[in-house]
Amino acid sequence: MTRLARVEVERLMEGRPGSTLEGALEVFEVFASGSLTDEIYILDDVAGKRIAIAPTSLKEKYRRG
Repeated sequence: MTRLARVEVERLMEGRPGSTLEGALEVFEVFASGSLTDEIYILDDVAGKRIAIAPTSLKEKYRRG
């Protein structure tokens, strides 16, 4: 498991205009968590896929189309 600070992810997204959160984090899917506020967790093997868990507000900000 990898933990990223929200500010790091925001900075990453600024450098990738038009990118999805999934693309920037190189994960299959980003799941929202109402209890997270300042960190994003990346899990490398959940049912064979790499996923992330992010604050709901961050996921909504960068949601797909």
